Amino acid sequence: MELVTVGAVLTYAIRLEGHSAAFYEQAASLTGDRPTREVFLSLFEEKGKRQKVVERSRREFVNEMLLEPIEGLEGSDSLLETGQSLGQDRSAALRLAKGLEERSQEQYRDAAAKISHLPQLARVFRKLGEGNAAYRSSLDALGE
Repeated sequence: MELVTVGAVLTYAIRLEGHSAAFYEQAASLTGDRPTREVFLSLFEEKGKRQKVVERSRREFVNEMLLEPIEGLEGSDSLLETGQSLGQDRSAALRLAKGLEERSQEQYRDAAAKISHLPQLARVFRKLGEGNAAYRSSLDALGE
C-alpha cells in the first residue's frame, strides 16, 4: 500500500503499533518459556505506549501538514497481519517477532527520511526505529 500523505504515514504507524501490541500479547499467552513470555509482555506494554506516542504526534500535527504529499513510501500489509497463524512454537514466535521488529525499523527509518522537512515528526519516527532495533536485540538475546 502506498503511503502518499503524512497523515497516511501516521495512520499506518498507529495501526502498526496496535497490531504489534496484539501480536506480543498473543505470543506471550502462548509461550510456556518464562523469559520469552516476560520479553513478549514487556514488548506488548511498550507497543501500547508507542501507539499513544504516534497518536499524540498525529494530534499535534492536525493541520495542513497531514495532507502534505510524500512520494516513494510503501506500507506493508504483511506487517499488519503478523501473528495470524501464531501457534505455540516458541521458535516460530521468535522468528516472527524478530522479523516484525526488523521490518518495522525499516518502515520508520524510511518514513523519517521522507518527512525530514518536518523535523519534529521525523525525530519521532527515528526514535521509534531505534526502539525497534533495541527490541530486536532483546529478542536476539533469547536465542532461537
